[in-house]
Amino acid sequence: MTGAPPLATPLVSVIVAARNSAATLPACLAALHAQDYPRLEIIVVDDGSTDDTAAVADAGGARVVRSPAVGASVARNLGLEVARGEIAAFTDGDCVPDPSWARALVDGLVTSGATGVGGRQVNVFPAAQQAQRDGFEAFFRAASIVSDYTRGDDRPRQVQHNASCCSAYRIEPLRAVGGFAPGLWPGEDVDLDLRLAATGATFYYVPGAVVHHHRPGTLTWFRRMMRRYGEAERRLVRRHGRRRAVDFVPVVVATVLILQGLLVIPVARGPLVALDAVLVCGALGLLWSTTPVRLWPSVIVFGLTALWEWHVGWWTAREEPA
Repeated sequence: MTGAPPLATPLVSVIVAARNSAATLPACLAALHAQDYPRLEIIVVDDGSTDDTAAVADAGGARVVRSPAVGASVARNLGLEVARGEIAAFTDGDCVPDPSWARALVDGLVTSGATGVGGRQVNVFPAAQQAQRDGFEAFFRAASIVSDYTRGDDRPRQVQHNASCCSAYRIEPLRAVGGFAPGLWPGEDVDLDLRLAATGATFYYVPGAVVHHHRPGTLTWFRRMMRRYGEAERRLVRRHGRRRAVDFVPVVVATVLILQGLLVIPVARGPLVALDAVLVCGALGLLWSTTPVRLWPSVIVFGLTALWEWHVGWWTAREEPA
């Protein structure tokens, strides 16, 4: 813990970076206006939208910052520049926070003394994709052992990272490190937390802070998302080195695949078969501990798809522009 002094009832600046979010933004803003926390300012940064996002934000009672298309990182930083609060909270234009979201985040900062806190996401799929939702959620629960991206449990605790769509920070440390890194997306929230951690900052998980995150829910969307995550993780490793469990996944997978080639050597077959049995048992144990048996086929499909697309993204990630 940082030992930071408690905040009484601080003003919270909620920053929503939005691009072409006219369809989902009204629900987001209505939920923010319905918060049970008494001191909020709502800032929507229109990130070069070609629809009515800015007009919807203005009609929804938000303070609107208009910008050309600059990306989520710079858009959030533009919101930080005009924010008046002692705390900056972040969510996305396709998220709907629970009524107690802001209060839970502030209480988490106060009680933990952390620099940043985050909550949990509940994914919302279109009706046509609803059948895939349980499998998708189960996949992320199983994958969280290495990804540290989503959490669904009720145990508050110190963590290394919180997703930006459901997070809050003491604003001065955030400004001191320059906010989010321009041009980095996705992974900009991981990069921010790594840079803050280098200054001694700590982070906390607050399960009572919940956002309902609208997702397309199609397999095409899932594949693209996984490929983008792989690209982002490679860029993060270039910036920070291997700092998280997920950064070692390519090494582990490559090692396992290379070892399979040794099966042609008779003396190596016994140890390799034993190793493969251990890996299979470990995978089954993870499924057993995180996933109902009825969802195993979905999780296996999602898992194999994610593993392939993530690695394609990792190995094809371009260098960041100078």
